[in-house]
Amino acid sequence: MGTFDGFLFSKLDAIGTKSEGPVYYLQSFDYRENLVIKQANLWEADPNLQKFLSNKVTIEGQMTPGGIIYKSVKPHKPSHVTVN
Repeated sequence: MGTFDGFLFSKLDAIGTKSEGPVYYLQSFDYRENLVIKQANLWEADPNLQKFLSNKVTIEGQMTPGGIIYKSVKPHKPSHVTVN
């Protein structure tokens, strides 16, 4: 189990097929992008991921060769705050 921080976004996949639907990615703060494996049919939105789109998140899950298999998603809270 690991923790992954970044910006959650989606793209439309399988365009023009019966399986057309969103795929989800986590852009880490070093600009890498990892697929987040959704827990829904190919053509459906994943309600757990959908509500966090376009936000910084923390994902708990497992990194596999196919992407991140998530267990939970929550808003990202920075571990440190700089005060001027």
